[in-house]
Amino acid sequence: MPALLGGFGNLKNSLITINNFIKNRSRLFCNKTSYLELEDNGDNNILQTNINLLRKQIGPYLAGLIEGDGTIVVHEPNSNSKKYNPKIIIVFKNNDLPLANYLQNLTKCGTVLIKPGRGYVLWQIQDIISVYTIISIINGFMRTPKIEALNRTIYWINNYIIHSKTKTLNKVTSSILLKINCLSVKPLDTSPIESNAWLSGFTDADGNFSINVHKRSNKNSIRVQLYYRLEVSQNYHKTSTDLDDITKNSFFPIMSKIGLYLGVTVYSRTRIIKDKTFYSFTVMSHNKLSNTNVCLYFNKFPLMSSKFLDFKDWEYILNLQNNNNLTSSYLDQTKKIKTNFNKTRNSFSWDHLINNSYFKS
Repeated sequence: MPALLGGFGNLKNSLITINNFIKNRSRLFCNKTSYLELEDNGDNNILQTNINLLRKQIGPYLAGLIEGDGTIVVHEPNSNSKKYNPKIIIVFKNNDLPLANYLQNLTKCGTVLIKPGRGYVLWQIQDIISVYTIISIINGFMRTPKIEALNRTIYWINNYIIHSKTKTLNKVTSSILLKINCLSVKPLDTSPIESNAWLSGFTDADGNFSINVHKRSNKNSIRVQLYYRLEVSQNYHKTSTDLDDITKNSFFPIMSKIGLYLGVTVYSRTRIIKDKTFYSFTVMSHNKLSNTNVCLYFNKFPLMSSKFLDFKDWEYILNLQNNNNLTSSYLDQTKKIKTNFNKTRNSFSWDHLINNSYFKS
């Protein structure tokens, strides 16, 4: 119980600190709680100005996060089911509630929903202006087959803008819709992995860092091994005319590109869980060169979730190894770090959000 209470206390203090930080950076946002509450103040570009700023700051990161732990839900044009507006849902583990709140406050889009007892929280975006905003922020930065859902959302939004009868909408929504432009469909981002923060977002969703301590076989010594691991499904779940080429439906191209950057091989994995077979691709750093590349990337484009803390601990052990500082205290430090690492972590700091280099001006 003391550990649990301490954890929740740290979480509460982190939320207060982050919310105060966001309020002090009012230049990033509209002065209202959401775009839907904007009044017509004569500035026709206020929404687009904020979108352009956020594209520069978190566009690639947010694209990677959504492609990993996000879902873009769009009504199928040929479906007979009840029609609904597009929505975007991003899943965070409970410990990353401060990040979910941070991104919601930063973008002024959607609502963070806490799911007690389920181990996760949701950031749900479903009003039309907020969906338009998020799609605009990530458009052009996606790298996986999930771009198919993004493109369907763009088609839906453009049709909505052109054909909606504004008299059926509230005054503020109508005013904003009259000012915004239709979205263009942009291709996959084929720039080098190390050129932007996309992999940070994707890693915050699907990656992890591990520290393995074990005895060497037939030797009276202990070995510490460090890994960065990223695992995704082999294929995108949806098929459509946009993905009729099987290579467009596969995650292998992007995983291969990540593997080439890190200097590692892409592995195929098959698992059977409750009579269901799951196929995935995995990249994993395991040697000095690949681990060095991991550090170079995440120091340039920092993680934003609590995995940032795991990475910094992981990097600390790596530096000890690289400096040949393999004394008995090295092993003691490693074991101590493992007691507060990944799933066993019970202390959290969110200073990395406040000091994030993405927002340095």
